[in-house]
Amino acid sequence: MTYTIKQIADLAGVTTRTLRYYDEIGLLSPSDTGDNGYRYYDQASLLQLQQILFFRELDVPLKEIQRIFKRPDFDLVSSLEEHRRSLQARADRLHTLIETVDDTIATIQGEWIMNDKEYFDGFDQSQYEEEVKQRWGDTPQYAESQKKWGSYTTAQKQEIKEMMGDIHVRMVGAAGMSPDDPGVQQAVGEFHNFLNESFYTCDAEFMRNLSNMWVEDPRFAANYENIREDGAVFVREAVHIWADAQEK
Repeated sequence: MTYTIKQIADLAGVTTRTLRYYDEIGLLSPSDTGDNGYRYYDQASLLQLQQILFFRELDVPLKEIQRIFKRPDFDLVSSLEEHRRSLQARADRLHTLIETVDDTIATIQGEWIMNDKEYFDGFDQSQYEEEVKQRWGDTPQYAESQKKWGSYTTAQKQEIKEMMGDIHVRMVGAAGMSPDDPGVQQAVGEFHNFLNESFYTCDAEFMRNLSNMWVEDPRFAANYENIREDGAVFVREAVHIWADAQEK
């Protein structure tokens, strides 16, 4: 079966001008040219155009695509397998970026708490690896949290977020409650257990340090401020009361 330049352009979603340019630079020549000057393409042309578009999807420059096609060891099936690996890696990264968007929305709405690194999950962070390692890599809690979080399914992650959001609300307490209110203290204890079960090993001192950070870092403070005015300070005091009781 042969295709006119208009037919193959419509199939691939490109313009006929693009196909003419590919012909000019020797990247994709028609399989035949009629006496009237019309370009015709065959099945092999279709597959080669697909290859070009795969490479362009992966941001490979046209000159590099030409060089790849001219290699004596170029193999269509091997090339497709490599495309698949590259596209799967991109799909995984996009899935992570979608989760980061969801987590950020949940954090802004006070249903979740993200640490500094999680704000950038899914982005290409190769240039920041050393900084990330210096800030987070030496804490066993961070390593443990990353391992556990990565093992959860999407449904499990959503359930964890919902549970944590409920605990956050109860930790902040209702109007008129004090930080030492039994209900608030129970919620702090539940939060401590929740961290140990779902994320990392956490003792009373670590909880105390976490609550300090919730006040000092405006990104974390916002999670509680969105629920109640001065919520971060309230929760910090509640955690300190709970931690003092545990240490006694």
